[in-house]
Amino acid sequence: MKQFPEIDPLTIKQHPNLVASLQDDRKPYKTWYFLIIDDYMLIANATYKEQKQKWLHYQIEFPKQGLLWYLDSLRTKFFKTEAEGGLPKGKFHDKAVIDGEQLKLERCFGLGADGRSGGYAFVTLDRKDDTGFAKEYNFTDALLFEHGLIDVLDDIAAKIKAGVL
Repeated sequence: MKQFPEIDPLTIKQHPNLVASLQDDRKPYKTWYFLIIDDYMLIANATYKEQKQKWLHYQIEFPKQGLLWYLDSLRTKFFKTEAEGGLPKGKFHDKAVIDGEQLKLERCFGLGADGRSGGYAFVTLDRKDDTGFAKEYNFTDALLFEHGLIDVLDDIAAKIKAGVL
């Protein structure tokens, strides 16, 4: 499993492997960055905290083919009923091994500023953060479907599928 250094939040906008970015829908001072490095996708965010006068950042990495799986699972497992081939009633996650790495897509609840929003978690089970937990990002339904994240991800996935990225 290829390891990646932490992306520098001060230079990420100029990173040669940056393929897209998106401003957060709830926090205008937070930006999401999407990079393709070799056969891997990195999703990172950078937030400048005025009161602390420092940058906060986080990233996850996974095989770039995993993005195609995440999007396919979202549409074929979560958007369909059990009778249509979706997840069984009461199951809120899907897992797969993509290019040797365990990935998980999970339905989340209690997200957003008010703690009342739903969303999805993109999880990389084999990659751990500093606390020993699997690296993941939680995306609200609003960010995904109302503020353009799904369009950004679909565009990147189409380029991966076409061999452009």
